Amino acid sequence: MKKKITIIDYGMGNIESLKNAVCKIGYDPNFYSENNLIKSNIIIIPGVGAFNHASELLTKKRINEKIIQFSNDKNNIVIGICLGMQLLFEIGMENGQHQGLGLIKGNTDILSKDVGVRLPNVGWLKTEITQRENFQFLFKFNQEKFYYIHSFKTNPQKETERIGYAYFNNKKFCSIVSNNHNVIGTQFHPEKSGEIGLEFLETIIKNFQN
Repeated sequence: MKKKITIIDYGMGNIESLKNAVCKIGYDPNFYSENNLIKSNIIIIPGVGAFNHASELLTKKRINEKIIQFSNDKNNIVIGICLGMQLLFEIGMENGQHQGLGLIKGNTDILSKDVGVRLPNVGWLKTEITQRENFQFLFKFNQEKFYYIHSFKTNPQKETERIGYAYFNNKKFCSIVSNNHNVIGTQFHPEKSGEIGLEFLETIIKNFQN
């Protein structure tokens, strides 16, 4: 049976481009905003913008509670993209300290504090995939280039939850994270990364948690 996918539409990001990408790989996603229900076993949390605004919207609409409840069923899968990945963490440090979903222990912080460094980080970056046994299905994407646009990075507490890396200003940052059960996130945008991005997204949907 084909997996069903819900895109969490909470008011941040270009959800149509994500929907188009999911449709291209053979799925018919629905939007959470259409009926305020999650009628699937996979959700994707997208996002472009500031952590504090996203946190406020998720809390105000009580979507955060539904996502956390959804994630408690280990048969369900949560995928976070860009800001959506950052929201998976406990705390975000953008425009002050704000509450995340807490699905992965750790926080998000500014990508670089170096003087003279311009943010956001925009462009195609080689992405390293760590050699973790339960993520062998992602090894084929090691050193592939994906599209990034962000000013903040995630800091997982556990090294085992750091699945991928990229470099900005010659410094390594975490670009793929997972709780190693049913939550995974990417700092890059698969839906904006051409054919390789679509293949990555399809691989996650088909193989993660199998």
